[in-house]
Amino acid sequence: MRPSRLYVVGTRSFAAEVVDFAAETGLEIAGLLEPFDRTRVGTTIHDLPITWLEETGAARVLVGTGERSRRLIVGRLRAAGWTIDGLVHPKAHVARSSSVGKGAIVAPGVVVGARTRIGEHVVLGRGALVGQQTEVGAFATVGPGANVAGNVRIGEDASIGTAAVVLDHVTVGASAVVGAGAVVLADVEAD
Repeated sequence: MRPSRLYVVGTRSFAAEVVDFAAETGLEIAGLLEPFDRTRVGTTIHDLPITWLEETGAARVLVGTGERSRRLIVGRLRAAGWTIDGLVHPKAHVARSSSVGKGAIVAPGVVVGARTRIGEHVVLGRGALVGQQTEVGAFATVGPGANVAGNVRIGEDASIGTAAVVLDHVTVGASAVVGAGAVVLADVEAD
């Protein structure tokens, strides 16, 4: 049974993508939730009505932001009683021996290799490749077109930029940022 009210939190461009991902999965979005800018409330963005995160009756929600504020937003959603869903796009491939944590967004074209663990509230952008026996920590973001080889450890809240390459057996520490197009040959320290 499909939820009667499903919202996407966020109003920027990634929220529009998550709305489309949901529609392509057969879900209907009732509106967008704004977590930071009250001037957007009552307007329409991406053809959907905008309401304030804490002022909408709690229902089901997808987190439509890849920003580092995602952990804060998830905390606010939980406090307000929302049920946070995740989404694996039907055109993504997740190996059957792998797992995807609660609230994660896995975009179209993503490939997740064997025995890989994707943490809670992770965002895997369009066309990202995540190799075998890799761990992606909670709230991490792997940007569109990034290629993460096998046996990699990505810490919580880390960000791997668009089209970055992370070689085998590398650790990217918690809250580390790998820039777009970077090639990571050795461990990246936390923060």
